[in-house]
Amino acid sequence: MRMKYLVIGLGNFGSTLAATLTDMGHSVIGVDCKEHCIEEIKDRIDLAYIMDATERVSLRSLPLDEIDCVIVAIGQSMDSSLRTVASLKELKVKNIIARALDTTHSSILRAMDIKKILIPESYAARIFAEKILSNDSGELL
Repeated sequence: MRMKYLVIGLGNFGSTLAATLTDMGHSVIGVDCKEHCIEEIKDRIDLAYIMDATERVSLRSLPLDEIDCVIVAIGQSMDSSLRTVASLKELKVKNIIARALDTTHSSILRAMDIKKILIPESYAARIFAEKILSNDSGELL
């Protein structure tokens, strides 16, 4: 089933996620406040917007009612991430997945009733450790 995703924050993690979801046959809208991030991904996803997602009025301009899942992938600012999540909650977005920078950020997101939280560095470290321990001679990337 083709899903519609909104990925907010198109740094390394967010842009890789957005491109992978597109490659898997899903529709992806990407948002970032940095023009160079949009330039790097715009040809790989359906739509890309330069905007400050911490501003509720900016988020209101997006087709949120058509989105199946919003992924807040902001990875450089806990404040920006939390403000974006708060704005999405105020706009009644139901399915939010959020990236956390650390366990404190994760705790705050849980208090905001975000059920799906990912700390990519922790997840990647566990996968990497499993690869090392399995003596897998394949590529680690």
